[in-house]
Amino acid sequence: MRCAWVLAVSSRPATDPAARGVCFPQRGRMVRIASALGLVMFSVALLILSLISYVSIKKDFLLSTPRYGPNGGPRMYMFHAGFRSQLAMKYLDPAFSSLTNVLSADMQNNSKWTYNSTAFTQLRKEISQHIDIPHNFTLTRDSVRIGQLMHYDYSSHKYVFSIGENFRSLLPDASPILNKHYNVCAVVGNSGILTGSRCGPQIEKFDFVFRCNFAPTEIFKKDVGRRTNLTTFNPSILEKYYNNLLTVQDRNNFFLSLKKLDGAILWIPAFFFHTSATVTRTLVDFFVEHRGQLNVQLAWPGNIMQYINNYWKTKQLSPKRLSTGILMYTLASSMCDQIHLYGFWPFGWDPNTGKELPYHYYDKKGTKFTTKWQESHQLPAEFKLLYKMHMEGLLKLTLSHCA
Repeated sequence: MRCAWVLAVSSRPATDPAARGVCFPQRGRMVRIASALGLVMFSVALLILSLISYVSIKKDFLLSTPRYGPNGGPRMYMFHAGFRSQLAMKYLDPAFSSLTNVLSADMQNNSKWTYNSTAFTQLRKEISQHIDIPHNFTLTRDSVRIGQLMHYDYSSHKYVFSIGENFRSLLPDASPILNKHYNVCAVVGNSGILTGSRCGPQIEKFDFVFRCNFAPTEIFKKDVGRRTNLTTFNPSILEKYYNNLLTVQDRNNFFLSLKKLDGAILWIPAFFFHTSATVTRTLVDFFVEHRGQLNVQLAWPGNIMQYINNYWKTKQLSPKRLSTGILMYTLASSMCDQIHLYGFWPFGWDPNTGKELPYHYYDKKGTKFTTKWQESHQLPAEFKLLYKMHMEGLLKLTLSHCA
């Protein structure tokens, strides 16, 4: 029997469902139908977004022509978005499968990469027009005075750091890279792509090795090597890995880690963000306390990022903040004739095997890839530019395993 809504005034009490025009069975069916329709609409929307991602990849892949491995393996698409593109790349693109052989012909065979000395010399000249890297690599004792106020590159101008006597005493008399020249250098990033790469012995052979953010090497030496001539040290590392040196054990651990540098340059960008101020003071106190006990060359760059950013803007790269890796490439350009990059792969899967990767090679096993660094640095856009520079002979980008 059909259930009709009661539209007229009834003599039944207001508490009677029929008097209120309520039909529970029909309402239940309507709720189920609405839920089903909502699910269908959501699925259709998700499919449309996935197809848009797929088309976006097809349209914007790096290589101007399809490239295949020598055995006719699947081609490699370089893409510009974060998680969205990874999802489409891995699950929608039929060309994506485990790349067990090579990335592409030019990536597989090292002998096919050709260094373009003329183009690199021009690049070095262009960078030098924006910033004199050897002289601005670090503040020196003569370049600052006690009581001088330092501002921060990426923070409001209202934040300042007052140069104290202890800080000034830690500055070098001259830039440690002044008049230094090397033939072939390696810049080692921290990407999870280095896991299982066996690139350690190859990295050890370079004339000068740059590393990023005090990354551990000892237990990963087969993949990343141990040799370190320069490493950056973001002040946040002290908070994240050494508990701001609050305990004796924390201080001992930090001291032992510094001991392993054995003469390397520790490049500390203390004036990028005002949030580093407290940690910078802690670092200064620590190094003053252990003066003469550590064989480490301290370097403290001043406000250099606006000049470096201005150069990369000429290459259509202008994220809110450049990554440490591309910053190291910029510094290396003033010291080295050839620059080889390792560990520059800002995506969550291995292009050699198709397996999932952590963001850093030293992340704990099971750590999932996150796109937050991609978003803050626009890493896919950086990678796209670096790959273009690789093809032009301005740098050599190693993505395949080295064994």
